[in-house]
Amino acid sequence: MEFDQLGHMNPNLSKNHLMKHFFSALLLTLPFFSHAQTWYKGNTHAHTTLCGHADSKPPVVAQWYHDHGYNFVILSEHNKFIDPKTVKLKGNVRKDFLLVPGEEVTGHKTIHSTAMNVNRLIPWNFNHQHRAKIIQKHVDETVKAGGATILNHPNFGWAVQAKDMLPVKKLYLFELYNGHPSVRNFGDPRHPSTEQLWDDLLTQGMTIYGVGSDDAHHFAEWAPKKSNPGRGWVMVQAKELTSKALTDAMTRGDFYSSSGVMLKKVVRHTDKISIEVDEIATDKELASPILIGRVVKEGKPGYLVEFIGPKGKVIQSSLETKASCPVNLPYLRCKVTRRIKRDDGSLLEYYAWTQPVFTDQRTEK
Repeated sequence: MEFDQLGHMNPNLSKNHLMKHFFSALLLTLPFFSHAQTWYKGNTHAHTTLCGHADSKPPVVAQWYHDHGYNFVILSEHNKFIDPKTVKLKGNVRKDFLLVPGEEVTGHKTIHSTAMNVNRLIPWNFNHQHRAKIIQKHVDETVKAGGATILNHPNFGWAVQAKDMLPVKKLYLFELYNGHPSVRNFGDPRHPSTEQLWDDLLTQGMTIYGVGSDDAHHFAEWAPKKSNPGRGWVMVQAKELTSKALTDAMTRGDFYSSSGVMLKKVVRHTDKISIEVDEIATDKELASPILIGRVVKEGKPGYLVEFIGPKGKVIQSSLETKASCPVNLPYLRCKVTRRIKRDDGSLLEYYAWTQPVFTDQRTEK
């Protein structure tokens, strides 16, 4: 996957210096909370020089996530398997940091997927006139290698539609938000956003959860049009920091995705969803010089919590940072928006998305 349309610029040393101190402070405030389990911050999609269009080697990429407070990352290279044992980090490596083995299976018809927690290279050359068949092959081969599939950036090249995903078995994860500037998360007048795609799939009875990632390629140069790290992630609630526990948790929906908003509490029961925003941690994230918000034309600054059901209908909303909603529909999910007004009067939005709760039998795998 080439991104030659992205511009180049010289590194800004003062900005790099600012980022170094920003992330040092962020490490001290990263939410670390638990009910019976622990929340782990991770990124499931990052690239290295091995792909031919990224700027940093595997150890440098892994080091960035280690040094910026992440608990895990997948070096998801295009059709290459990077054994985590071959990636050596510098200095004192935190015990709560893990390289999860994986690969970005880069197939025909611009269908890409992250093979999470696999033990070998996944084949990618299968082709078929129907995209659903290609996606199914990705899933089947990934399962054979002990892992789980995340279907990546469906709106990149407008490659994947709901009809291509619905027939696929054992596909429980897709990229709802991808931080790369060229993947069209929010659609256009002729194409649905990835969030609209999600509600379409959920409404039609699919069990599928939305992943946030940054799809980072550029660790040496920083600009809005660069594919920089730290612009999308997941917070996974798992019993331990192991590749299997993280993968199992994600395929159960025990995580939320973020483009900047952090949550202090997420409770997903069959009868109710409750959330509470971590305002301090969110402010720390939004102070990042590399985080990119979505530009919108209207809306009041502040928080907006929305509980969303079938067909994307907003069932209940709140302007408070703590909210709950009963579940009495086939599914219910929660979206938290933080809207900020900049000095020039423009508005930026950042999000967190919880995973849906289901009241029907679709979760039986």
